[in-house]
Amino acid sequence: MKNSCRVTFEGLNFTRLLALLNKNGIPVGNVSRRGKLCTIEVPSARSEQTLAILRERCYNIIGIEFFGMPKAAKFVKKHFVLPLICLLAVLVLAVSSQFCLRIETVGDFEREAVCAALNEVGVSVGTNLHSLNLNDVQNKLANKLDAMYAVVTRSGSVLYVNAVAKKEIAPPIDLDERRDIVAERSGVVANIVCEQGTPLVQKGDSVRKGDVLIAGRRTFNDGVSEDVYALGRVTLTVCETGFAPFDGMKTVTAETGNVFECTGVVLFEKQYAADCPFESYTVSTVVTRLFPLNLAIVRNVYRETVSSRVPATIEECVERLRTEAFCRAMELCDFAVVETVYETAENGVYARCYGEIHIQ
Repeated sequence: MKNSCRVTFEGLNFTRLLALLNKNGIPVGNVSRRGKLCTIEVPSARSEQTLAILRERCYNIIGIEFFGMPKAAKFVKKHFVLPLICLLAVLVLAVSSQFCLRIETVGDFEREAVCAALNEVGVSVGTNLHSLNLNDVQNKLANKLDAMYAVVTRSGSVLYVNAVAKKEIAPPIDLDERRDIVAERSGVVANIVCEQGTPLVQKGDSVRKGDVLIAGRRTFNDGVSEDVYALGRVTLTVCETGFAPFDGMKTVTAETGNVFECTGVVLFEKQYAADCPFESYTVSTVVTRLFPLNLAIVRNVYRETVSSRVPATIEECVERLRTEAFCRAMELCDFAVVETVYETAENGVYARCYGEIHIQ
């Protein structure tokens, strides 16, 4: 929609709201909904009327974003200093595009280690990219990190680095040695496939860490046995439990009435604006994009909030407690969770996360 206003809000009864907007002759496009959150686009000329209807129906407006040249021209006329500063910043960046302004890293190494190694070979933020030999940087970086290889590419004033660690080669298997397949952790046997050796458990058995699942022993029909290298695959169903205690209270957040407003600039996806003086707050943001400069002016309105503890029942807090219990259980999980079961008790909520591991 040309010269449009995108409004993001929270609430219920979206169908009734859309019907009301249509009744008032307001065209609505690009409607997207996720849970209680909804985003719509309306003509910029009808934005004030749309916002008035939303406020009248007690919808919580999250963000407002304008698109199109007329709104940009209006903003420039009203706040001419900021666009001038932004334009100057763009010109400075255009002149300095031959210098490295940012380093992005991916791969097997921590960002700090990669940046430290780059710094040792003479590459950092501010380095002149015009005379930089990327092949030479790649070789030196791989040697510094003791990596298998490193790839360094440039896009504008950004360096992209991908360093891949050397792969460890598993030691060769000596099939003449005895080897047992042992449980790496406690769980319940979900499946067992034995190719060589003697299975000591079956489906449904509970095992503890260290229990032998498939013994490296083979017995012949005449009763003679010999040691072998056990081969097979055992699937265990495993579980980790998280607990969130309930103390009979809940946290309630309310606005104090103190408001802080500021205007800032979004440049290269980073916002430059004054810091909010409140420790706890909610924020609503209005974004005006200035085409074709690829800049955005943001207007932030911060509303201070204060939290207090009030008595509550466990039913009122069960969703929050479930989330806390789940997060604590996930901290213990080193497997992919396929099912989560919640149990509510008088003193709190338990979250049991189930998954599977394969031992072979």
